[in-house]
Amino acid sequence: MPKLALIPSDGPSEQLAEIEAAVRASVVTDFLTALRTGNRLGLLEAEYLAAQIDKSTPDGPRLTDELDAIRQPTAA
Repeated sequence: MPKLALIPSDGPSEQLAEIEAAVRASVVTDFLTALRTGNRLGLLEAEYLAAQIDKSTPDGPRLTDELDAIRQPTAA
C-alpha cells in the first residue's frame, strides 16, 4: 500500500485546503462504499488512510472520528 506523505507547499492556502478536503472526501467515499458492499479490506484501507491523515495533521479535525460516526450513527 502506498504511504501517504503530505508535502509542504508555498502555494496559496486556499488551494491546499481544497486539496485536503478532496482527499478527506475521497477517504470517506471509499469508506462508505466499502461499508455498503461489505468490503472489509476496503474498510481497513480507509481506516488506515484516515489514521495517517490524522497523524499528519494533529491540530485538524480527526478523520477517524468522522468514520466512527458513520459506522455507528447516533440513535434518533
